Amino acid sequence: MAKHPGIVGACTVIFLLGASATSWAWGSAGHRIVAHIAAKALTNDVRTRVAAILGVSDAPAAVETAMVVAATWPDRINKMATGTRQWHFINIPVGPPFSLGGLCPAHDCVIDRIEEMERRLRSNQKGFTLTTAPSPPRPMTSREIAFLIHFVGDIHQPLHAATKSDLGGTAVHLTVPIPHGQFPTDNLHAVWDDDEVFAVLDALGDESQTAAALFQRSQTGAAVVQSDPAGWARESNALAKTDVYDKLQIVNHKVSVTPAYIQSNVADVEQQLMRAGIRLANVLNDICQSAGCKAKL
Repeated sequence: MAKHPGIVGACTVIFLLGASATSWAWGSAGHRIVAHIAAKALTNDVRTRVAAILGVSDAPAAVETAMVVAATWPDRINKMATGTRQWHFINIPVGPPFSLGGLCPAHDCVIDRIEEMERRLRSNQKGFTLTTAPSPPRPMTSREIAFLIHFVGDIHQPLHAATKSDLGGTAVHLTVPIPHGQFPTDNLHAVWDDDEVFAVLDALGDESQTAAALFQRSQTGAAVVQSDPAGWARESNALAKTDVYDKLQIVNHKVSVTPAYIQSNVADVEQQLMRAGIRLANVLNDICQSAGCKAKL
């Protein structure tokens, strides 16, 4: 079972100061786990359609690998140049009443972009373009499915659907960063992108083992309620309140994050990763049946 810097197994962790790292929603590991889970839950017919879009054979392992690669593509392209930076989150104030009103101008938020990708893939729409051509490049339909895979992951990260005047925790700095070699975690949002996922990996194994365990849990435990993107955002926002803002003492946009705090959220993070994977598979199984999800250049 792999261990990750900054997370306590049976070891004592020393926090060090260092330079800031770029954080991605759920981090690359979290997005890959979601894609692994979703690939395992596709129907045979839908797997064949997804394979055609991603340009691979329809063997389950090939489709799973291609989905895992696609899952991180939206974070690899230049978000500013392509006009996609705002698509990954929605800043919903924490605390009642829950409201989405006025939070998604020009449809530039994760809820509306999930729904857009669903709609485009279901109806085989053409003409999807970005502000500039993305690098690395992808064919049009492959872009759409990559965005869908990624954004369903994003919206299940609690701090991608919550804010307390702190930009989803990115403006809350750790009093002592968590070391990861050259790139320590230095803000609260990154704790949830990366360190919470690392804690799950410490508990369940590598990414493939973790995905297999969570997929099996989805098949033998309580059924995952599907809901919709707005419902997923509401769920994440509620988790941000209970697991972030109610638990931590944030003063002047600074906070101390301990290994015990990270460990206290592992069960919820596991649940969110599992929900994201199963819900993504359900979406694909729905929109790609019948005439949907035909590969387009």
